[in-house]
Amino acid sequence: MYPLQPNQAALLRAHCQHFSRLGWALFAQMASMVVVQLLVSVLVRILFPSLLTQPIFLWVLSVGSAYGAGVPAFCLVLRGTPAPTPPARRPMGPLSFCKALIISLGLIYLANLLTLLLTLVIGLARGAAVTNPVDSLASYPTVLNILLGCVIAPVSEELLFRRLLLERLRPYGDRFAILTSALCFGLFHGNLNQFFYAFAVGALFAYVVLRTGCLWQSILLHALTNASSVALVPLLELLGEVGEQLTSLLVLGSIVVGITFLITSWRDLRLERGSVSLSEGWKWRLFFENPGMLCFCLLAFVLAASYFL
Repeated sequence: MYPLQPNQAALLRAHCQHFSRLGWALFAQMASMVVVQLLVSVLVRILFPSLLTQPIFLWVLSVGSAYGAGVPAFCLVLRGTPAPTPPARRPMGPLSFCKALIISLGLIYLANLLTLLLTLVIGLARGAAVTNPVDSLASYPTVLNILLGCVIAPVSEELLFRRLLLERLRPYGDRFAILTSALCFGLFHGNLNQFFYAFAVGALFAYVVLRTGCLWQSILLHALTNASSVALVPLLELLGEVGEQLTSLLVLGSIVVGITFLITSWRDLRLERGSVSLSEGWKWRLFFENPGMLCFCLLAFVLAASYFL
């Protein structure tokens, strides 16, 4: 390998610092969430231990720490980081939006089924089932789950990942921006059960924002996708055996139709090259080889590993 010229080394260092700042913002979100949860849990255990068994309090603690503390911490660290002008607004029409929604449902259901199979194999290998943090949602009131899944999470997460983060990755090319923002979105969830489907729909939502320039459409896609799990499926369960059959039809139909739409649309994908002239190898190397991103990935892996203990 030829030695780098001084100007080349300085340029690479600047890109590395840029990625590190993004990593520190992600780390700040996750770390502040963990710290707030631990501190509040300790104080409540000492002063009002009965609250730790109350679903509403646990919901407020979970949501408040992740979004009330985590989102401001993310924005504070990222404050002042330059971002290019957002792309021109070209919103999808109703048919294209419905198609994107079906693809989103197909991706999330397929990825979830594969993840359940993977965690089943891991559970058999270790002799104990893998804890699925999503199961805790069943203990919360349905109204609060709908509020979280259809309002709070879509708005906050799309702002963080498909606006603040994606804009700062877009100069490196659409392909790189989509994959890295989706990877960060998957790691953001902090557990294996949600990683793969979060990555899949994160990539789809990122592409939608890059092509349309409309964050509100990705927020709506996110909200409707979550609604299928937190509102529609629980409603179908009330119908008993008929509801189970309808749920199975929804899952299977979404996978078949959604993946078919995705395959047939693949040739129409448009990915811009970006303004930064770096090879793909250097982009990925600089993206990971920096303190901020390494700390974020390490913390995400530690949280994911905690569910195996």
